[in-house]
Amino acid sequence: MRRLAVLALLAVSLAPAAHGQSLAARRERLAALTRQEDALAARLGADRNALARLMTALVLFSRDPPPPLLVSPADAKEAVRAMILAKAIAPQLEARARQLGAEAAALREVRRQAAQQSGDLFAAESAIEDRQGRLDAVAADATLMAPQALRSEEARLDAEPPPSRLLAPAAGALAVRYGGRLANGLAAQGLAYRTGSGAEVRAPAAGLVAYAGPLTGWGQVVILRAGGGCHMVLSGLGKVTVNVGQSVAAATPVGVMPSDGQTSPELYLEVRLPAGPVDPARLLGRGER
Repeated sequence: MRRLAVLALLAVSLAPAAHGQSLAARRERLAALTRQEDALAARLGADRNALARLMTALVLFSRDPPPPLLVSPADAKEAVRAMILAKAIAPQLEARARQLGAEAAALREVRRQAAQQSGDLFAAESAIEDRQGRLDAVAADATLMAPQALRSEEARLDAEPPPSRLLAPAAGALAVRYGGRLANGLAAQGLAYRTGSGAEVRAPAAGLVAYAGPLTGWGQVVILRAGGGCHMVLSGLGKVTVNVGQSVAAATPVGVMPSDGQTSPELYLEVRLPAGPVDPARLLGRGER
């Protein structure tokens, strides 16, 4: 019960704050919630597994106890002892089950608050006046806003090397190279492709969908998480066709470009490693540069 009291105090302390709090404060609050969620989920899973094994054994024993008249006196004595023990620990098992139920409720509350904080953080990032700052913030915090199952999978990916080769994300002419100037005036930290209206957009490499949705000033955005902490950011889409947490292979369609009459939509690709953005052209095949 003391552990539940601590969880309750944490939930209260991490309740949504005023809208005026800084982006860093929102990020720290969400990080605290995600750490608590991961720890509570792991502990709850271990407790449930142990309790499930014990309950299964007791249920089987109660359904099919050894017949005392067909076994030796020693075996019958052990069977009686086991039945007495089962009756003695039943109240403890019931109490443990109630505690697990309370912890599960606490976990649901932490997850609810984490989801709300994720939405608040994304809204705050979308409100950043600097267009490049919005993309940087969402790309940096994609893991922080991801569901618990996705974070576990991303942690596994971190142990793998980053992609050594990329595929062109769409058919079209290369409009802006790394270090050039985008149509909006920003310095390109990636590559911009001039595609056809409604062109299909594909994953440059295998990865997990860390973010998929709109971002002010960038259209629809897809962020793929690959090995070694690599993020592949695709922006300028008109529609995304993948969901957060989905695993995609290289060349898997992830969306389409706008088809609302725009003459030359541009698809922007960034590749970000933990040390910072890198030139995607270094990883593209010779025929796709």
